[in-house]
Amino acid sequence: MTLPGIYEPFSELLRDTAICFSSSSLPADTMKVLFAVVLSWLTAHLSLFSLVSGDRPVDCRWGPYGDWSECDGCTKTQTRTRIVQVFAQFGGIPCSGNPTDKRACVPSKGCPLELGCGERFRCSSGQCISMALVCNGDQDCEEDGSDEHNCEVSSSTRVCDDHRVTPNIELTGMGFDVLTGELRSSVINTKSFGGQCRKVFSGDHRTFYRLPQSLLRYSFQVTVENDFSDEFYNSSWSYMKHTDKRETFKGGHRYQTFHNELTNDKAHRLLIIKNKVEVAQFQNNAPQYLQLSEEFWKALSALPIVYEAPAYRSLIEKYGTHFLSEGSLGGQYQVLLQFDAESMKETSTTDIDYHKCVTKVKRFLFWKKTRTTCDKLVQNLKNTKGSSSNQIPVKTSILGGDPAYIAGLGFIDLENPVANREKYSKWAGSVKNFPKVTEQKLRPLYELVKEVPCSAVKKLHLKRAVEAYLEEKHPCHCRPCKNNGQALLMGTSCTCICQADTSGPSCQQGTLMEGQPGVIHGDWSCWSSWSSCSGGGRSRARTCTNPPPRMGGLHCIGESVDHQSCDDQDLEHLKTMEPHYSSWNGFVVDPKDNYPIGSKIAYACIEGHYITGDTVAECTEQQNWRRQAMECKSIVCGPPPLPSDITGTP
Repeated sequence: MTLPGIYEPFSELLRDTAICFSSSSLPADTMKVLFAVVLSWLTAHLSLFSLVSGDRPVDCRWGPYGDWSECDGCTKTQTRTRIVQVFAQFGGIPCSGNPTDKRACVPSKGCPLELGCGERFRCSSGQCISMALVCNGDQDCEEDGSDEHNCEVSSSTRVCDDHRVTPNIELTGMGFDVLTGELRSSVINTKSFGGQCRKVFSGDHRTFYRLPQSLLRYSFQVTVENDFSDEFYNSSWSYMKHTDKRETFKGGHRYQTFHNELTNDKAHRLLIIKNKVEVAQFQNNAPQYLQLSEEFWKALSALPIVYEAPAYRSLIEKYGTHFLSEGSLGGQYQVLLQFDAESMKETSTTDIDYHKCVTKVKRFLFWKKTRTTCDKLVQNLKNTKGSSSNQIPVKTSILGGDPAYIAGLGFIDLENPVANREKYSKWAGSVKNFPKVTEQKLRPLYELVKEVPCSAVKKLHLKRAVEAYLEEKHPCHCRPCKNNGQALLMGTSCTCICQADTSGPSCQQGTLMEGQPGVIHGDWSCWSSWSSCSGGGRSRARTCTNPPPRMGGLHCIGESVDHQSCDDQDLEHLKTMEPHYSSWNGFVVDPKDNYPIGSKIAYACIEGHYITGDTVAECTEQQNWRRQAMECKSIVCGPPPLPSDITGTP
């Protein structure tokens, strides 16, 4: 038996043992027992050696591209997507390139944005608004204000004498990605006032601001924390577990402030010093009363009415997974200080001493220089940064405030707390003019799918696409870390977050101070694919094998089987109930989200086509549509089919 590479010493030991036994005169049964003991000892030490050496780097690898989506009649492009087959880990190389690929194409169908609006006004984008909003002095067509074009002075009615809106109000209408914790493109129109003149007074600015229709509530209530708060963690693992619980308690998802900044090359203690400035609180209207941003509305209109993963994934990547239902605007300042764990043990002997020093660090960094017995802690901070200067760079996470003041907050002077405080105060004072969203409550993005053809069908498809997106980015795809480290998935790479006194790419270095050596706690594998629908439901399963518990380790918490009702029946019902569910170049004039029994709708064709047949359909008592054959025919000839290696020009 030969073991290559790093296991060569054990290979030689096993070979020598075999030679010794072969030349021995001991009874066969005795030699079997002795050989089993040696093998057991060798196996245990091989496991220990693997624990110390860690796992080999794993490079990221893309999976193959899927099929091309249908050619978009509006953008004249089609997309295809791919997912990560193997995530980089243990120092491996991340994937390069994008998950989405696009190319130009020749559409077989027209653009669905060329719809009619019935008795409503049609903006240049194709979006419909109430005629009551036309010529009222407000820009209710978001992109170009076409509702205010060609208005005669005598017929114009100005509904309000003020158009000033609160600073950065557009942030309240942004989409949000729960995996990254970042705002995405606009999904709610925050420019339209809906023909109303609602105002709110700001004492800080000493002026009135007008509120858009999208907001149900907005109040200026300035809150400034007088002192810095601090959070002390024995390891990166403790920090992640703490923030995981906090986000789960809030109903959020796993994204933390400093995880991109954490390193696992050495064991560290973490100190996070933070403060917050809150200037306003807001609450958006319920989804049914929100006007969509024109950009997002056009994207929804262009979505295919059959589920095409590439098209729906592209929308998620641009607009996120959720939107803001309410939140706070202001600023947030956080600074991360890392202390070398080994050196810190020499500073003091008890946790009480640790926290006394931590409190003093916070005070002398921002208030005044004091005589302290924690000079070793300050020296530790310098050594960790590899600096002999009193001016040390620090890792910060800053939201809001004047960008001109943010760069200076990336350095702290260990001998000049007055200067540190002054830099912070300038930034805090600027937050009222440059606020950002600091706290938020979220709702799923698919709740905003409305006012477009086949909205109910597309809503189910978008819900399905978001679920797939979240599952693909789950850390269950990562390999287990040593010493009960926690895997974190960021982008296309997995990182091991190590417990106290352990470090390394796979947390293989060091020994856990708590618990029994060799004890491994279990963690869940990824969910399996959903089963086929049966009895109106479907199921999926997962196992506690990533890793499995060993040596008395804890078993996974949670259910191993998940049950869910099927959307297939709802989808089939919607296909018959939505009158505009079809693949032809037509549309419903003035579409609605609901149609009562007895209501009628009229069809029309997009530009470049004419309709033949009966243009009217009626909703019957049997909850289906009574309509005759109809067709939208093109009034021009399309381009002739050409081989793939030949292109044509007009």
